[in-house]
Amino acid sequence: MPKTLADVPAFLDMQWIATFATVDKAAKPHAVPVWFTFDDGKLHVHTDRKSLKARNVRVNPHVSIAVYNMRDEAVIIQGTGRIVEDQAEFRLLTQAHIDKYNRLYNTARRTSGVEYIKLDAQGRDSMGIPLYDRVRCIIEVKPQRIFSGPSNSFSLYGIVALS
Repeated sequence: MPKTLADVPAFLDMQWIATFATVDKAAKPHAVPVWFTFDDGKLHVHTDRKSLKARNVRVNPHVSIAVYNMRDEAVIIQGTGRIVEDQAEFRLLTQAHIDKYNRLYNTARRTSGVEYIKLDAQGRDSMGIPLYDRVRCIIEVKPQRIFSGPSNSFSLYGIVALS
């Protein structure tokens, strides 16, 4: 498990799925599994603009992310989210997302250089979802606190606050 804040990016870069939790204006929680990237100290989640998580971030930016693996390692991030509005930034972050998951697929399948996720000429992914026409968005999370500890015993005694 990451022992220092410097270890967190490498840990997150190797993980496929996170649990992303938001809260609506009535303080009702919503937690969902998501694919994510972690770049320049910020976590990014791709989603539909009309998704509940995107709507929740607009009314209440406080979020939490749990990332864990099968080796009893976990990182919990508490922070504030925002919707990335700049299209150039959106495109760069989308490409980082595609690159991460192509690398993970290649590693898992023992292949090299295969583009398992790619965009067609109209900017749609392999499932036909348009990524660049304002249907999708990216939620950027700026961490306020990062914790690390054993994933099966996250209690006040098992958490190491890294920030």
